[in-house]
Amino acid sequence: ARLGPARGVGRAPPIPRAVVPMSVSVPTIDFGAFEGRDPEAHARVVRQVADACERVGFFFASNHGIEERVLSDALRHARGFFEQPLEAKMRVADLKKGYIPVGGCDNAVRPSSMHEKFSCGPVDVDENDEYYVGADARAALYFGERNRWPSTPSGFRDAYESYYRAVVGFVDVLHRAFAEALGAPPTFFSRSSRKHVSNLVALRYPPVQEEASRVEIASKSPLERVRPHTDPTDVTVLLFEDGPRGLQVMPEGGASANEWIDVPDDAADRDDETERMKKKLLVNLGDATQFWTNDRWRSTRHRVIVRDVEEAKRDRVSLVFFHAPDYDARVDAAALAAAQMAEEDSEKVVSATRPARYAPFEYSERTHFAQLARDERGLRDRQVLDPRGERAGLTER
Repeated sequence: ARLGPARGVGRAPPIPRAVVPMSVSVPTIDFGAFEGRDPEAHARVVRQVADACERVGFFFASNHGIEERVLSDALRHARGFFEQPLEAKMRVADLKKGYIPVGGCDNAVRPSSMHEKFSCGPVDVDENDEYYVGADARAALYFGERNRWPSTPSGFRDAYESYYRAVVGFVDVLHRAFAEALGAPPTFFSRSSRKHVSNLVALRYPPVQEEASRVEIASKSPLERVRPHTDPTDVTVLLFEDGPRGLQVMPEGGASANEWIDVPDDAADRDDETERMKKKLLVNLGDATQFWTNDRWRSTRHRVIVRDVEEAKRDRVSLVFFHAPDYDARVDAAALAAAQMAEEDSEKVVSATRPARYAPFEYSERTHFAQLARDERGLRDRQVLDPRGERAGLTER
């Protein structure tokens, strides 16, 4: 079955996209103003969020409320873990919650030869709550395995859990900003994430000199550390050890359609990238938010490439927080439209002139773990783009 047009409304006509200018860039939004007392500054942040989500689906967040110590501790302990001998890391090896070595598993998004990773799921689980430990197969899928924590480096678990909780808090801020930008009640999105199934993944990309020597770096087919894809989340939050080097996005619509754009894409950011990027978070929307907003906001295609030979020699670490709503959350654009307090019906995500494009679904159908079950059935990964750069599997069930 496919996530086709909603039942009873027929195939929706194409929805006009926001015009994306050639100079499209990933903006930086100061969230300190969102939480501040200045109503005009607060409203400005909401407008910036709406604009970024509609145009490009990515933005940097500064003054996000997470202490610099929490950020640096998380990155430092992730680096320390990866620098250990393989034998030590393999003590917590696990496909879902734990360590996967370089070449340790097939992955349609990240070539297994180009990364190693450590993952954990929710860190505050009530083992007396049926949602987490009940007979429901979904509980077993997401919580049947506990997080596996390494004993070294010392303090790893504390640093990782502290960062996990801090990002959960920031996502709550994002959810309130999203709701306000869409004219919905402030808890519209957060109420679907009270028992979320989010993963925090530490990724290390080792040097790739040998592979890079066989690839023309600046060609139309550069070496890809991460293949073109979208995320199945509602929102993804990234923290970089030395900036988003090689990250590219491909917005939809306008003059820049089907063109890969560097993130950040202006020289000033690159000149002073490392120190400033350690304090910023990069936010991108996932497929669930595109479904929820009926294509008004976009889950933008992105990839990571090796831009030059020097970069191929670099060893890099990043932390990726894949925020996933409750496994039983219902993603339904019509429900969002009903909650919107818009003066004009045409401003809603679903209206007489903007029919629903996707049937409602339960979020558990779209997660990374759900894809593991699809892999066993020989079904393609819905995150990955086809050879033309199109998201052919986006609506596939």
